[in-house]
Amino acid sequence: MKTKTIVVVLSLIAAATTTAQNQISLLEMDKTKAHLTLTAEQNKTINATVEQIKNVLEEDKKIISKLRERFKAGDEPGFFEKISVKMARDKRSVQIEELLGDIVSCLNDSQKIKYKSIEKPVLKALSKKELTE
Repeated sequence: MKTKTIVVVLSLIAAATTTAQNQISLLEMDKTKAHLTLTAEQNKTINATVEQIKNVLEEDKKIISKLRERFKAGDEPGFFEKISVKMARDKRSVQIEELLGDIVSCLNDSQKIKYKSIEKPVLKALSKKELTE
């Protein structure tokens, strides 16, 4: 009985590891192109949209790194600055969602089904813990 339990647990761990390794990120365009079997026109359009998403993510990363430096230096932003940072991040998050919607509109029905399994970039709400780490 213990052997069966161990075998089941190990097989579940192996399956989860294999699934995580096979996960395709939207930002990896070569894998995405192959997974969705994109046409040349779709690839061109989606590639441009993915570049826009990367630019938004890079902009967000720069802003967050500057805030982290300030927190480490002991300079905590004021109330209104925190609100403006949160609003700007929300705006970038919405921008990414809109760009992801543009990608979906370029796909046919069978590609949309495959698209659901692709990992998409998301900007989560900021926490003070993230900024101080």
